[in-house]
Amino acid sequence: MKSRIAKNSGYEIDTACIAAHYQPAILIELALSRDIDSRQLLRSTRMRLEDFESADTLISPDQYLTLIANSNKLLDANDTSFLYGQRLLPGFFGAASQALQQVTNCRQAIEILCEFHAILSPLQTPRTYEDDEFYFIYWEASCSNKEQRFTIESSMTAVISMVSWLSKEKIPWQCEFNYDKPDYIEQYWVNLGQDLVFNQQMNRMRLPKSWLDKTWPNAAPLSINGTLIDSQKQLKQRPSNKSFLDNIYDYIHSNINQPLNLDKLSLEFGLSPASMKRKLKKHNTSFQQQIDLVRKNTAIYLYQIEHLNNQKIAEYLCFNDMNNFRRAFKRWTGTSPYILFAQ
Repeated sequence: MKSRIAKNSGYEIDTACIAAHYQPAILIELALSRDIDSRQLLRSTRMRLEDFESADTLISPDQYLTLIANSNKLLDANDTSFLYGQRLLPGFFGAASQALQQVTNCRQAIEILCEFHAILSPLQTPRTYEDDEFYFIYWEASCSNKEQRFTIESSMTAVISMVSWLSKEKIPWQCEFNYDKPDYIEQYWVNLGQDLVFNQQMNRMRLPKSWLDKTWPNAAPLSINGTLIDSQKQLKQRPSNKSFLDNIYDYIHSNINQPLNLDKLSLEFGLSPASMKRKLKKHNTSFQQQIDLVRKNTAIYLYQIEHLNNQKIAEYLCFNDMNNFRRAFKRWTGTSPYILFAQ
C-alpha cells in the first residue's frame, strides 16, 4: 500500500519554519519594552537579536517556545500573554494578514485563520464546527503542549481582539479551558470577557451564530480574492501548511470510525512503527495519547452536536463493549460519559 502522506508529513517541532520577524519579534519587542535584558531573553534559543530584524531568518517551534518560556519567566507578569495576544492578529504576516483585514464577516475571518494557521498561528491549531445555535473554535497544540496556558491565552485573546477591532462591536464569546481557574482571573475578564468556564475537556470558544455572518464595516469583497491567491503562494513557500501533529490528528479523525493501530498509522506516513514512535516521542506524545485525544473530541462532538447516545457513540468509535468504552472514556476525560454528558 502506497503512503498518501509520506512525501510531506508536516513541519516538526525542530523544523525551521516560523519567520523570526513575525510572531517571535512581537514578543521580543514586548519584552524589551519592559527593560528585559536581551541576552537573558534569548538564552538557549540559539538566536541573536539581529536575527529578528531579518526577513530571511526562520526559527523552529521549539526555539519559539523557548523564547516564550524565557519571556514568561523574566517578565513575571500576569498580563504578558494577553498583551501579546492583542498584538498578534490581524498582524503583519504578509498576504494572510492582509486578507484578514479585508474579510466580509466573522465566519470568513475564522476560515482564513484556520486555512493559514501555519502562518498566522503556528503553535496552536484552530478547528471549527457548528450546530443550529453556536459556532465553535477549539484549539490543539500544533507541535507541543509546552507553554500551553500561555499559547491558549494569547491565541484566544488574539481572536477576540481581532474580531472586536474589525467588526467595531463587542462580541459575546464564551471561552472554555481544560485547566484550573487561575489566580489572575481579572486578566481573563478584561481580555476574554465574563463568560468563562474552567476544568473543561477542551480549550474552546463559542459564538452565537447570529454574529457569524454580519457584514463588517471595512469589508473588501473584490480585493480579497487576489489577496487570498497571494496567501496561497505565501503558504506554498513554507515547508508545509500543517504540522506533523496536525496531520496525525487529521488522519486519525478521518478514520476514527475504523479500527486503528500504530502499524496502520505508520504505514500511512511512510514510516516504520519504531520511527513513528520516536517521532511522536520527540513531540512529547504517543500514538495512544493522539488517538485518545481525537476520540475524546469526537465523542464530545457526537453527543453535544449530533445528539447521539452513549451506545451510538461507542459504536461509532469502534467499541463493541460498553464497559470497555466507559473505561476508555474515563481514561480520556477523568470521568464517566454519564457524568460528563449529564452536566
